[in-house]
Amino acid sequence: MRLWTMVSRNLRVRRMRTALTLLGIAVGMMAIVALMGLARGFENNWDQTLNARGTDVVVNRISTGSPIPAPFSEEVAREISALPGIEDSGGVLGVLMPVENLPMILVTSWEWESYIWNHLEIVEGRMQKNGHEKAVLLGKSASQMLRKQVGDSLQLLGSEFPVCGIYESTSMIESGAIVIPLGVMQSHSDNAEKINFVNLRFSPGVDKARGREICDQIETLHNGLSASLASEAAQRNSTTQAVKGMTLAVTLLSMVVGLASVMNTMLMSVFERTVEIGVLRAIGWKAARIRHMILLEATLLGISGGVLGVLLGFLVRELLYLFPSISGTIRVEIGLEAIVFTVLFATVVGALSGLYPAIRASRMKPTVAFRHQ
Repeated sequence: MRLWTMVSRNLRVRRMRTALTLLGIAVGMMAIVALMGLARGFENNWDQTLNARGTDVVVNRISTGSPIPAPFSEEVAREISALPGIEDSGGVLGVLMPVENLPMILVTSWEWESYIWNHLEIVEGRMQKNGHEKAVLLGKSASQMLRKQVGDSLQLLGSEFPVCGIYESTSMIESGAIVIPLGVMQSHSDNAEKINFVNLRFSPGVDKARGREICDQIETLHNGLSASLASEAAQRNSTTQAVKGMTLAVTLLSMVVGLASVMNTMLMSVFERTVEIGVLRAIGWKAARIRHMILLEATLLGISGGVLGVLLGFLVRELLYLFPSISGTIRVEIGLEAIVFTVLFATVVGALSGLYPAIRASRMKPTVAFRHQ
């Protein structure tokens, strides 16, 4: 009797148990692939934001776990902008807060007349007339989520702000944000003369090596601040690190759950097939072949659970995109490396889970198996 025939038959006969085992593995793998996609999506969105602005360095307080770093004095930003090698700078003050019908949206403010404003493309209405005008710009996605057009009013920061314009940005983060001048944000919050980011643009001729030196100089001069090149800022962002930490935790948890689930299934299968295994040994099957059969069944469960988990990850992503508040601000980018890692991880979990049941089955004596009947 062929090995593959036995394996496929054994998995088909116990359909309910096989299905429940696959589901248990798949849910864990789905969480892994989704979190990896979320981390990658956030990194790419952050990179898009800095590239769209033409920013070379981002300076903020060393993260304490919050998605938005704590504010610091504008005076520090002025000192940093005066360093050799810095051509231009722009202070940023941003907060995540509920606005009208949305439970959470990014409200960001930029230093007036800084280079940061230059990349916006106004598609409706106009930009603020000056740095003190009490009016807001809405990203195209934010406009759709808030159901606001030019001329409408928006309840924000405990006051009413007219919508003066709608803009487009190549950055999804900015497209789903509300933008006001920095001075207006500071005057309507508890952050007078404070910012939580400084965007810097290098002078012509500053290469990457010199850029790193400038970052080190900023961190040396201003203890407690972190300065990152734009190409590395996303990886050092606290949100990215938090998502990666959750991915690691879910991966370890999925390994434990997967090992227990598959091992339990295979042990029950070995117990129920005691007589069958005894017959196979009696007709000449060697212990090694019995081990291969059990290991192959466990490995197939792992592979199938991994593939199913990846498919569920794509399904969950599309379901999340049905909600405008999510689709306009978050991207879950499931790349090939996440798919390969998830399937390989599930395969290894399945194979490891089958080791003990396979060894136990291969040591079974035909006489003992027949007495079991």
